[in-house]
Amino acid sequence: MTGALARDDIRIVQVFALSPESCDRVRELLDEDDLDYAVSGDPNGPEGPAIVSVPVPTRSVEHLQERLSGVGDDLYTVVLAPEAVLSSRFEEDPYDEVIGRNYHGVSRGELRSTAESLLPSFGIHVLLTVVSSIVAVSGVLLDSLAVLVGAMVIAPLIGPPMVAGVATAVDDTSLFRRSLIRQIGGVATGAVGSTVTAFALRFTGIPGPPLSALENISNYVEPSLLLVLVALGAGIAGAVGLSTDDTLDLVGVMIAAAVVPPLGVIGVAAAWGYPVAAVGAAAVVLVNVVAVNIAAILTLWWLGYHPAEWAALRRARSTLLVRVLVLAVVALTLAVVLGGLADGTLPGWWP
Repeated sequence: MTGALARDDIRIVQVFALSPESCDRVRELLDEDDLDYAVSGDPNGPEGPAIVSVPVPTRSVEHLQERLSGVGDDLYTVVLAPEAVLSSRFEEDPYDEVIGRNYHGVSRGELRSTAESLLPSFGIHVLLTVVSSIVAVSGVLLDSLAVLVGAMVIAPLIGPPMVAGVATAVDDTSLFRRSLIRQIGGVATGAVGSTVTAFALRFTGIPGPPLSALENISNYVEPSLLLVLVALGAGIAGAVGLSTDDTLDLVGVMIAAAVVPPLGVIGVAAAWGYPVAAVGAAAVVLVNVVAVNIAAILTLWWLGYHPAEWAALRRARSTLLVRVLVLAVVALTLAVVLGGLADGTLPGWWP
């Protein structure tokens, strides 16, 4: 009797063997592990290398790749996700005892590749951030939740924090640095874009925000536990979705819900002369961004995404602890210092 498995449960590992010797060694290894495979092509033929296709459970991909790495340098692998698998042959994982964990997540290589794909080009990232900030300012001035949701959908916020989590888990300093630069640049671009937009609208005669809008805005002018919980939940959900190859669109909106509205508030408050509110909104943005990063890093580590070798594991663990500690100190400092500026002063600043 056959059963249907979703594509998240199975991967097709295609091994491109560039020589007859490497093809033979790959087949011997797969026979030793009692894995099903198919061979196409001829490494000596005019059509290029031999391709050995191996279907394995998703969480076994990484161990299979580690096994193949000992074959030689004249091969490489490509991992594909099938739409569905109709078979009962995958009820038992051939590498279950070796993996030693029950989490059915993607391999570290696939996780890193997926994370990098979440980083759009710099120009696209800046463009979408500016557009999102413009829409956020419009939503604040219109007192429109629907417009703010539109700004959240546009904002390219899901990628950089998830990349930071992956980079920390796999101990990739270069990737973490790229993510950090992109996050700092994104927040700065959003703040500048919303401020410029708000000033331009004020000078064209657009009236200030109505009283009802001010009451809604007051939720975003001082860091609060509820908003931090939203950011932490978004970071956890994003990390789990990334590691299971699930869609991250809705998670991106969830992250934006904690960041985009206060970005709009920064511009409106600065343009209409409420500096304390602008500082408080900036604190909300920074604290929530830090919270998303901490949640993503800790969740991916807890799910088992860290180096397998002891020396690399110790180094990665030290890096994780340092980064989480630094991020936590930054978040607490921002919450106390910047948030304290708005605490108790907001009613006097708003008309």
